[in-house]
Amino acid sequence: MIKLIACDMDGTLLDSQKRLPDGLLPAIQKLRRQGVLFAVASGRQYAALRRDLEPLAQDILFICENGALVMRQDEQLLIDPIDPAHLADIVRAARTLEGVYPVLCRAQMGLIEQAAAPDFRAETLRYYPAQRVVPDLMAHTGSPDVCKVAFYDEGDAQTHELPVLERRLGDRLSVILSGEHWVDVMKPGVNKGEALRGVQRMLGIRPEECMAFGDYLNDCELLDAVGESYAMENAHPALKRIAKYIAPSNDEDGVMRVLRERFDLT
Repeated sequence: MIKLIACDMDGTLLDSQKRLPDGLLPAIQKLRRQGVLFAVASGRQYAALRRDLEPLAQDILFICENGALVMRQDEQLLIDPIDPAHLADIVRAARTLEGVYPVLCRAQMGLIEQAAAPDFRAETLRYYPAQRVVPDLMAHTGSPDVCKVAFYDEGDAQTHELPVLERRLGDRLSVILSGEHWVDVMKPGVNKGEALRGVQRMLGIRPEECMAFGDYLNDCELLDAVGESYAMENAHPALKRIAKYIAPSNDEDGVMRVLRERFDLT
């Protein structure tokens, strides 16, 4: 019996226009009556997820910042930040790349530099609505609650920034491709899957009692942490190879179609 469903947001639950599927709120309420907890698992910050899912906020679990932070009903359940000793090197790495801008993701606030391109600053508001513009990120590299440093690339992140960041930081930190334009740098071993395992231990739920949906490489560990794993039809090929099932695409209401069928949500 499934007791917990974890679902990625962008490219999975949201369609290409960043819209939530119709009927999500009543579906989650019906799941709760069946004893099933719904969790969103995203690279986004808590403030962004809570804003976009406000009607559901009291009923669901939030796995934020690619697993470095877990929140429920505004209570911090888990946090696994980067050692501040590494933060200066991470910020310096961004400065070697043209058209790449970092977000220093603290537990409750994203920090970006004043010198960043205006288009980047506008883009970050979608994912980091709780943000502050600072003159120099280096002045904040002693912060003890930095969950993640997210790098936005104006070009293709996989071919441009990812190899450089892996070469410069990969021996000490986890470097994850999280979208077409985004790479996340985190504490080694921190990911959505480990966060979900922490939740499983906390709630006494076994992996085989869990289901997960994802579309990108930062969802690999999430799918590995559950018994019933779904990659979206639009997912990265590498994720499709490890998933137990393939769901219809995010633009075909894939998550909701699976949930309606599996849980008889009429």
